[in-house]
Amino acid sequence: MVISDPEMETTAKKKQNAEAIKSNEISKYVKNQEDFEFQYWEQCRHLSEKELVALLSHDNFNLSLEAAKALLLIGGSKVIKLAQADSYNNSYKRRALAAFILGQIRLNTKEEKNSLKILYDLALNDQSAIVRSYAVLSFGQRYKGIKNKNLDSLLALAQKTILDKSFKVRANTAIALSMFDYEVSIPLLIKLLKDTHSEVKNWAAFAVNVNGYDTPEIRNCFVLLLKENNFDVRYEAITGLAKRLNKSVAQLIIQELSEDKIDDRMIELISYLRDDSLLPVLYQIKDKFGSSKKLNMCIENLEKLKVKTKFTQ
Repeated sequence: MVISDPEMETTAKKKQNAEAIKSNEISKYVKNQEDFEFQYWEQCRHLSEKELVALLSHDNFNLSLEAAKALLLIGGSKVIKLAQADSYNNSYKRRALAAFILGQIRLNTKEEKNSLKILYDLALNDQSAIVRSYAVLSFGQRYKGIKNKNLDSLLALAQKTILDKSFKVRANTAIALSMFDYEVSIPLLIKLLKDTHSEVKNWAAFAVNVNGYDTPEIRNCFVLLLKENNFDVRYEAITGLAKRLNKSVAQLIIQELSEDKIDDRMIELISYLRDDSLLPVLYQIKDKFGSSKKLNMCIENLEKLKVKTKFTQ
């Protein structure tokens, strides 16, 4: 016989309500941000080059960023020269936008060489963390477009930016490293996996997973990340271990799936484990929340695996 505690039930209910409210507020915030971004883009996409350049100095940085995106589409030597000149502008916003443009605009060989030099310097020496974070990411994006690239310069930059005092710079370093399958970067990513900030650890884990790196130390780092409060970090850690067929994460996946709101990404992780003993959990989820494409596919795959296992025993 279970004796219920009204006070505990009330506390639990309040916690659930608070989490639901928080989740709804986050969803509303994301939607509002997307709406604003679309409005800014609509405002920019029909403007002339001169009008777009003027918007780079607008007080609203997000509007300026959309103007920079529109200038990227225009391209050409005039925009390139503007971005290179703005890299030395007194305004940190203009320097950040210059780094953004130089990371993605089409360049010839000479312009490429000059732009990489500018981005390298901004990433290491600019006083603004925003500028440094844009610059290190753009440096990585710039290298992504180079044929027969030598990644030593990117590695040399990353060795310094992983020590930056700004977590944004360190996180963008991890993103830059994620763009290349370059095993020499593993020691740097391991350092980032041990960072103090969750966003840095999240992107470092993403970089490891997207490139399929696997070492005992990486696995140890993932095990430690399972204790993180941040869901995105836990998800990347569980993903990494599940892809490496570490059955110990099965219980963690079940725990995540026991929440009132199901994340389809967690369903997908069960497929990686190839463990048909998890089928009852999936049936329960289907009964409670209804079917979905990923859920049905996962159930179908595990049912086939169960039949195959039965016949091979």
